[in-house]
Order: sequence, then C-alpha cells, then structure tokens
Amino acid sequence: MIDVLLATRATHRAAPPLSQDKPLSLEEAYNLQDALRDALVKKGERILGWKAGFTGRGAQQAFGVDHPVCGFLLASGVFATGEQVPLSRFAQLAVEVETAFVMKKDLAGPGVAPAAAVLAVEGAVPALELVDTRFTGKPMAADLVADGVFANAIVLGQPLTSVTGLDLALEGVVYEQNGQVMATNTAAEVLGNPLNSLAWVANHLGSRGLGLRAGDVVMTGSISTVLRPKAGGVVSARFTRLGSVSVRFA
Repeated sequence: MIDVLLATRATHRAAPPLSQDKPLSLEEAYNLQDALRDALVKKGERILGWKAGFTGRGAQQAFGVDHPVCGFLLASGVFATGEQVPLSRFAQLAVEVETAFVMKKDLAGPGVAPAAAVLAVEGAVPALELVDTRFTGKPMAADLVADGVFANAIVLGQPLTSVTGLDLALEGVVYEQNGQVMATNTAAEVLGNPLNSLAWVANHLGSRGLGLRAGDVVMTGSISTVLRPKAGGVVSARFTRLGSVSVRFA
C-alpha cells in the first residue's frame, strides 16, 4: 500500500482507492500515514507541520465521519504569496482558503484547550491550500487519511500577525478567482474558530505519540468553497485583519 501512495505522489497520477481491495479502519489509515511520512523523510523530504481536514460538516458528511482528520505538510510544498505553481505537480488540483498558524512553542495533547493553544502560537497568516486528489472513483475517509488528507502544497501570505486579542471566528475572507469574487465567509466556518482546530490537531497528535514543534506551520481547515482553477488562473483571498494571499497556476 505504501508503494501505491508513493507512486501517486511521484507520478502525479491518481490510483484506485486502497479500500477498493480491503476495507481500512481509521487506525490502520493513520498507521499507513505514519509509514508514508517516514518513507518520504527517508527520501529527503522534511516535515514542515500539520493540517486539519474535514473541519466543515459538509466534508464530514461526504466522507462518513463526524470529526476532523489530520495530515502532514512537507517543506517542499511551500510557496510564497504571488508565486506561480505548475499544474503538473497535481493529479487533481483544488484550492482551499485557510488560516495558518506558525508555532512559537511545542504543543501536544491531551487536554489542550484553545486558550492554551493560542499561547503557543507566534502568529497567523492567510493561506491557500493546494490540495490534490490522488485517488480515482470514490475514496473513503480512511483512504484520504492514509495518503495525508489531500496534502500537496500550501501558499503562505503576509504578514505574520499576532492573534493575541483577535477573535478569529469573526475574521472575514473575500475569496476570488481570476478577479471575480467567488465567496465571502468568516473563519467561524472552521469548527467555530481556527483556534479550535489548532487545539484539535494538538490533541490528536498527542494521541498518536506526536506533537507540534516550535516553527511548525498548522493549516486549520477550509473556510470557504473549493475552487478548481485552470492553467493561467489566479486565486486570491483577502482577510479582514490577517492580510492577503494569492497564487497563479501554469
């Protein structure tokens, strides 16, 4: 199974879901994710941080779960705002707008509350996640967990803003594609507040014997609709207080 997961990342071609041949539990899926992460690190990759997925009720219902899921981020998949990203690095690209945290201190569960999580944060940046569906057909939640929950690349905006005293649930976002407004939302779409997502990630990682480290980036989950740009397309987002982020595809 690990060979299949590595091959889809290397070839940028989707493969049939792992569960097509054998049903997977979420526990088995996270074990596969750990093995995939280890294999990628042995190939020279570096773990940049972590991401939460399925933070909205719609995504949870679509994949038959009632809670978020977690995946890892690779340093090789980080782009600065305004950069051009080749479509060739994706099997099936989609774009999500998110709030990203940069960690100031290590943080791991159990028992991490949002009020404690914010104390471990250096700041927040506007971000776009460039997700990749590396399965054909109808993958299950466990398939996606094993593969790292769609993780491929992220675009980090500017500036890095202190979140002390900010109610991130009220943070507004104007989401655009090719200069056209596609949606307006608030970050409350992410578990009520992105800090709730950060605390969830810390507690989840603690349950797996892992944790967040100082310097890690944490992507907290999709705030708005998913966009599917084509070559030449530009996706951007403007936040109320956190700044802006954009990316062009080639």
